[in-house]
Amino acid sequence: MNLGIISDQIDLDLEKAIQIIKNQGYNTIELHSVFNKPVETLNEEETRKAVEICEKYEMKVSNLATTLFFLCPLYEEDKVSLFNDSFHCIKGNVKDHLNHIENACRVAKAFGCDKLRMFPFRFPDNRKPPFGTEKDMETICTYFQMAADIAQQYDCTLIIENCPYSHCPKGEMTLKLLKMCNRPNLKLLWDPANSYRAYQNQVEDKYLHKTLLEELKWIYPYIGHIHIKDYHYDSNFEKPFIHKPIYSGDIDFDVLFQYLKEKEYPYTLSLEPEVAFEEAILCMKRLKEKA
Repeated sequence: MNLGIISDQIDLDLEKAIQIIKNQGYNTIELHSVFNKPVETLNEEETRKAVEICEKYEMKVSNLATTLFFLCPLYEEDKVSLFNDSFHCIKGNVKDHLNHIENACRVAKAFGCDKLRMFPFRFPDNRKPPFGTEKDMETICTYFQMAADIAQQYDCTLIIENCPYSHCPKGEMTLKLLKMCNRPNLKLLWDPANSYRAYQNQVEDKYLHKTLLEELKWIYPYIGHIHIKDYHYDSNFEKPFIHKPIYSGDIDFDVLFQYLKEKEYPYTLSLEPEVAFEEAILCMKRLKEKA
């Protein structure tokens, strides 16, 4: 399996990050924040500079971790806020986010990739759960179809992440959304840790019964990319899901990796460790040993 990591998980300086990543024996990165801005907002000159850095170190870009539809209200009355001020993302309404797609596609093509991450809309601060209802999914689907049609003009694929801060934190939910949209250039970005971490009181009970392995088997044919991180649940904390280096948390990656090997998974396993630098390096070493 091809292994990668989101570059700004190592350092916000792209060249410094790539040097460190290369020294760990990795040849693939995923781009989220570049030059302290969301990758989908890079202009032509910034894109050229970033591409030159990647080419200098022979670093492949698997996809762009754009923030399309993350900090975007699903309904006009929704109020959404950022969970982490250091997370670089675009803002605005649906029209604003749709307007970013063409530039995001052009940036992706410059890096030699054709996949862009997008989110099933941040859940709002001012509306009560459950989220990801039939109405929610129908509304999201309308906008995702528009997004997919724009991306199709550039032969780009949009990959839907099951984000715990979104309306669809479980892989089973993003799969349902994908099937509703019925667009050939939509795939899933599956993050097993996000599924594990999903706010169980915010989604309907019917989505809470599959193990991670069962979820993987259920959605596997539709996966176009995978994120890897780990959590440990500790009820003593106000925020009980604690980021840990992979294989130091609660997720049994061995069974997931074994299934992916059996299926000859053709895409990238991309680390998004969300831990301190030394622990991120440890994650890179462990992923190489185990995957």
